[in-house]
Amino acid sequence: MEKRRIVLKAAGYIIVSMTLSRPVFAGPEERFYTQIGSDPIFDAVMKSGKLPRGRNSGKGFTGSKVKINHDLFKGSSNAHRPLIQDIKIHTIGSSSIDRKDFAKWSRWYQEDGNTQIFRLFKDEENVRNSRKLAARIEAHSGFSWKKGDGWQEWVATYTIIKPHNCCIFQAKNPINHWSVMLNINDAGDVKINSRRGEDKLLAKGMTGKPFDIRIRENGHNYEVYFNGKKEGEGVFARPKRNTNFRWGMYLGAKPVRHDAMILVTGAAINPTDSGPTSGSRQQSEQSISIRMWTDVRGRTIRAPAKYEPGSADIEFYLRDRWIEYPISRLSKHDQEFLQSGVSR
Repeated sequence: MEKRRIVLKAAGYIIVSMTLSRPVFAGPEERFYTQIGSDPIFDAVMKSGKLPRGRNSGKGFTGSKVKINHDLFKGSSNAHRPLIQDIKIHTIGSSSIDRKDFAKWSRWYQEDGNTQIFRLFKDEENVRNSRKLAARIEAHSGFSWKKGDGWQEWVATYTIIKPHNCCIFQAKNPINHWSVMLNINDAGDVKINSRRGEDKLLAKGMTGKPFDIRIRENGHNYEVYFNGKKEGEGVFARPKRNTNFRWGMYLGAKPVRHDAMILVTGAAINPTDSGPTSGSRQQSEQSISIRMWTDVRGRTIRAPAKYEPGSADIEFYLRDRWIEYPISRLSKHDQEFLQSGVSR
């Protein structure tokens, strides 16, 4: 039978039919996106030979195209923030994929505007090494920190489209493991999962209901904000290596029982527009996400920074530590950038 895609809108719902004889009635969360094309089952992906077992793939596997309805995010506090650029992704077939290769992995990860699209499909599992199950699609930044480097922040708006019991955020240390996670379940409930201390249910039934998340972390302490309200905090000692932010979907030892999908909009690390801060950070200090900096001689570096307006110095995060640098040695363009107060 000929297969083609039909989209009808009625009474606030979208009715999608992938074949003319078998319509699928989708829930209201489908209004957030349009899918162009279809995706094969996992067995077909493995038979393609593009994901070899036991090692990272360089080929990836492409998927159907997902287009986001951006009008539905206009009211979000993160709606107008540019898409985060300095990230890699980790999939079931490769653990460190650079931005230049993202398109090869569109079955699991796509971007549209400033929204990141994370998908997993029924029966998928990790194949890049011998670890069982452990399906994931996560983004992570090279930016990391340790105790003593000060507070770092991560902010974004989440929208659960196809919920599955999994982790959707973690502050991760490769030696000492994660300090705090955010988890969801099949019902779309959202929970704080603390490595030490009590877990906490943040909200029930959030499928198709965007919500804002803000995490503060300093390599020892952490704070969790949900829709602007502080909902949790804790401590987890990490004496070795650095911590970084990871977000997407990670199942650990659980099987992928059905398709899963979430959207993450306006994700940023250390933005200046994430709301009032608390703790040790100075209120006047600006945290600046990773960007390219140029000095008066035309030399460049790519790094996050901290800057207090009026100060003669700026601090760059390089080689796992903060380094002071005179403002006067920056290019005129970068000095004007700091003076303008636009620092994300």
